[in-house]
Amino acid sequence: MLMDPKIQVFAIELSRRLLPEVERIVELYIQNPEVGFSAYLDLVKDLKPSMKKIIVKGLRDPLEAGLISSRLLRDPLDAALTLQSRSSEEKEAHLVGYLKAFLQIVYCCAKGLEGYQFSETLLYEESMKVQTIGKPYTIPPLVKIVRQELSDLNFLEQPAIFLEEDDEKSDDLADTTTNIGNGKILATYMTSDEEKDALPFTARLMAYYRFQEYKSASPLIIDPFAERLAGDMTAYADKHKFVVQRGDYALVRSYFIENTLLNPWCMNNKISQIILLGAGLDTRAYRLKNLKINSHTIFEIDLSSVIEYKEAILKDEKPLCNLVRVSEDLSSPKWDSSLRENGFSTKTPTFWVLEGLAYYLEKQVVVSLLQKAALMSTETSEIFVDICVPALADLVFGPFTPYFKWGLDKKTVPSFFESAGWSVTCSFADDHDQGRDVGQRGLIFVSGVRI
Repeated sequence: MLMDPKIQVFAIELSRRLLPEVERIVELYIQNPEVGFSAYLDLVKDLKPSMKKIIVKGLRDPLEAGLISSRLLRDPLDAALTLQSRSSEEKEAHLVGYLKAFLQIVYCCAKGLEGYQFSETLLYEESMKVQTIGKPYTIPPLVKIVRQELSDLNFLEQPAIFLEEDDEKSDDLADTTTNIGNGKILATYMTSDEEKDALPFTARLMAYYRFQEYKSASPLIIDPFAERLAGDMTAYADKHKFVVQRGDYALVRSYFIENTLLNPWCMNNKISQIILLGAGLDTRAYRLKNLKINSHTIFEIDLSSVIEYKEAILKDEKPLCNLVRVSEDLSSPKWDSSLRENGFSTKTPTFWVLEGLAYYLEKQVVVSLLQKAALMSTETSEIFVDICVPALADLVFGPFTPYFKWGLDKKTVPSFFESAGWSVTCSFADDHDQGRDVGQRGLIFVSGVRI
C-alpha cells in the first residue's frame, strides 16, 4: 500500500466526528441558511489542519478525489473574502462543494485509495448523480455511503483526532517525486543539489498538454515536437485522468504570450532578444513563424538536466532563429553572468518571459530576477510573468498548488513590479480564456515595459 497506514487510520478516526458534523450543518442550513453557513465556517476552521495532513501526507491526487470545482479555489476563511458581500448562491456553492470534498477526500484516504480509484466507487457514482444539482439536500446520501463503508472497517468507535495548528506545522511534507517511464521525475521546479539531475515533471507535463492539443480538432497551440519531448506518459495519464485533463490554463497562457505579445514583438523589432527564464521543454524557437521576420535570438535558461534532455531529442531539428541555451539555476545569483557570457547584449531590446515560474520560486528570488532583468534591459524591453493570488498559493489541493510559494492580490501587482523596475498592466487569465477552463480569478497575466 502506497499510503502511510497511520494516515489511513487517522482519516478513519477523523470521520467519526466529521460525519455527524456534516449532517448537523446541512440540517441547520436548510432551517436557517445564515446559521448553517456560520456553523460551516467553524467546521472548516476546525478541520483545516487535519485535512491538510491528509492531503499532504496521504492522497497523491486529492483534487481528483475531491472533485474540487475551480470556483472553490478561494478559501472560505480568507479574510478579504469574508468581508465581501456574498450572495446566497455563492455561499451555498461553497458549503455544498466543500462538504462534498471533505467527505470524498476523507473517504479515499480512509479506504487507502488513490485519486484515480475513486471513480470506481459507489460514493463517486452518487456524487456524480447530484454534482450538478449542488443543493444541501444532496449531502445526506453521501454521508450515508461513507458511514456504511467506513463502519465496515471497525474504526469508527475510536476517538477522533483533530490537529492543532502547531502540530500540523511540525509535519514533514510528503515525498514530492513520482516515476514515469524511466528514471526519477520531479513534481515541480526545484533546485536542491540532489534534484538538479532530475527532469522536472512539470516540463514533461506541459509538453504532454501541447501534444494533446496538437491532436485536437481546433488547437490553440500547434507543436509537432511536443510528443517526443513529453515521452511516453500513457501509464501516468491512465492513472491520473484529472491531472492530464487540466491543461487548459497552460495552453491559454502560451496562446496569449505568443499571439498577443511575441508575434507583434517580432514584427516591430528589427533586432531583438527573447529570454525564456525556466524555459523547460518550450519549442517556440522551432515553431513560432514570426521569428523568421527580422533578426531575433532566443535564450533558453534552465537546469542542465532540462537542457541536455531537450538537446538530445531535438538535435536534428533546425530552429527558426538564433537559439542559445544556458544551463543555469535561476536561484543562483550568477545566472545573469552566465547569460552575458553566452552572448546576451544589454544594448539590444529584450523580451523576458517568466512563464509558469514565479510562484514556484521564493518571492525574494523573483524580486531579484525582475530587478536584474530591468537593469540589463533597454528602455523598450518588455516582460511577461504569470502569478497567482494569495489564496491559490495557500491551497493544498492538486499536483501543482501545494508547491506555490507566494501570491499577490491583483490590485497590488502594478506597485510590486514598479518597485522592481517594470511598468505593467495585469488581468486575470479568465479574461483571455479562449472558451477554456482556466479557473476563476486565481491566476494573473502580467505584462509591461522597463521603466
